Amino acid sequence: MISLSNLNKSILFAIFFIVLIFRPALGEEEPVDIWEKQETQTEEKNEGNNEKDITIESPILSEDVGKIVIKIDENKIEEQSRSVIGIFDPEENNFNLNMWSGTDGEDIKKVLKRINKLKLSKPSEDLLFQVLFTNAYPPKKNLNSEEFLKIKIDWLIKKKRIKDLETLLNNNPEVGKNSKAVNFLVNEYLSSADIKSACDKINFIDLEIQNNYLEKFKIYCLINDDRKEEAQLIFDLLIEKGLNDKFFEEKINFLLGITNKTNQKILDNNLLNFYLSHITSDDFKYEPNDKTDKYIWRYLSSANLIQVNNFEDEDVILKYEQAAAQNSFENDEIFKIYLKMDFNFNQLLNSEEIYKNLKNYKARALIYQSILLSDSVERKINLAFLLKDLFVKDKIFNIYVEELSIILKSINPEEIPEDYVELVNNNLDKKLTNKIKFDNEILHRSKVIKHFLDNNAKIGKTEKDFKSVYKKIKKNKKYFVSIKDIVVLESLAADGVSLPEDLDYSTLSSQLTVPQNLYDLANQNQIGLVMLKIVEIIGEDNISDLDPETIYFLNKILNELNLKKIRNNILSEALPVKV
Repeated sequence: MISLSNLNKSILFAIFFIVLIFRPALGEEEPVDIWEKQETQTEEKNEGNNEKDITIESPILSEDVGKIVIKIDENKIEEQSRSVIGIFDPEENNFNLNMWSGTDGEDIKKVLKRINKLKLSKPSEDLLFQVLFTNAYPPKKNLNSEEFLKIKIDWLIKKKRIKDLETLLNNNPEVGKNSKAVNFLVNEYLSSADIKSACDKINFIDLEIQNNYLEKFKIYCLINDDRKEEAQLIFDLLIEKGLNDKFFEEKINFLLGITNKTNQKILDNNLLNFYLSHITSDDFKYEPNDKTDKYIWRYLSSANLIQVNNFEDEDVILKYEQAAAQNSFENDEIFKIYLKMDFNFNQLLNSEEIYKNLKNYKARALIYQSILLSDSVERKINLAFLLKDLFVKDKIFNIYVEELSIILKSINPEEIPEDYVELVNNNLDKKLTNKIKFDNEILHRSKVIKHFLDNNAKIGKTEKDFKSVYKKIKKNKKYFVSIKDIVVLESLAADGVSLPEDLDYSTLSSQLTVPQNLYDLANQNQIGLVMLKIVEIIGEDNISDLDPETIYFLNKILNELNLKKIRNNILSEALPVKV
């Protein structure tokens, strides 16, 4: 038995030991009245809105002497819980992790809602992509990490940016918690009959997420990969969890080899069931209709399951044309159908007259075949635009846009009659060439702008080029300093390029204005929101088509925010003359 004296010694030793342990944490604080301390702590608790007290009580000491208070800053906890999800490092475009932090999430959602109503030009869409997918914290107010991620994923899905969505998933495992993203990728690849890639995408799904469609598809993928034991195990677990899908169970039992026969019913309520119907059918035949899902339309085309045997049935052909117009069916398949239709020599020779007496789809098929058979450049062009009119008449021209450009590009430009040159050029799907024509008589077209084209070329070289060009401009007494010239001068000055003292452009620039709302947002350092506003301003236009005043104030704001890479991208489109 332990004596009382020994017990007291043990308690004293324990107290001494604990004091030694916690002495560094207590620092060199002066002794205080514990009752006064208790009142002070109560007051501090009320004043410290962003701090939380955690009290640890000693099992040996009693009363307040044995309590240690640890202060935890809730702001720091909140900062750590805000996810950074994106593709680009902020430095890539001079952004930063806090580009959204000071912005009200409601303002972001309002601007994005307006942007989503626009058919953005390629420069606008590319800029929006860079802004949305730069690694950054979400706003602190009215838009948390999960909501912001959903906005990003929905945008990628809407734009069908499959590779970018895969990159986002690869870079950010947390994205796998959004089953919609993985579901989209699986269906995109499965509808293209690319089973291996579709099965690879199932690995993106977070293990905590339960999604019947993806779990069922994973079971099929394991069977397809000859991992039937694993498939059987997951299948059994899914049934234990309450799966009640007789169609799926029957197909899996057949694929596992548990049963020798399977129902030949074709189920088209989703792509997976349709796919399972196809691969387990002895004689697969399916006729799509106007309610058929777009993924099933695409799978029919990709798996070469389209069979049009009755070319006299207008409803059948129109059904395929409408599906193509709605992007549910490949445009190429429509032209393949046209080529299968039979026309005699006389019909093809006199197609400009014969088509008038045919049904619309047959008229299009006749004209299309005539275009391909024509040796005359002028006749080919006339027929190509006649076919355009026939597509426009039925409001399905988007089927023909790319094919029209291909037909016109196949014609030797030197053989195009002069009267048709402008018409042909206006309908070509042309991409701007990178060849730039410099004019050293005009500042904003001169070799000086190589500074922006080369992403802030060495200042010494830029200054040398500028002196050479400025010398020519000064000799021209009639030279007029344009708004675009001011854009160049202000940007060079912002980059630290020395400009001649006798060059006064501030008087002219003072007459130009910047929208006050943009200026205010820039002063508040709301970088993300400013960039969304810029995307909205450019909108459906190409940057080269923007008026000089717009280029000026966009450039001014970007210089204010030190977003020089974005500025250079805009100036590279706005200033040069490309030939």
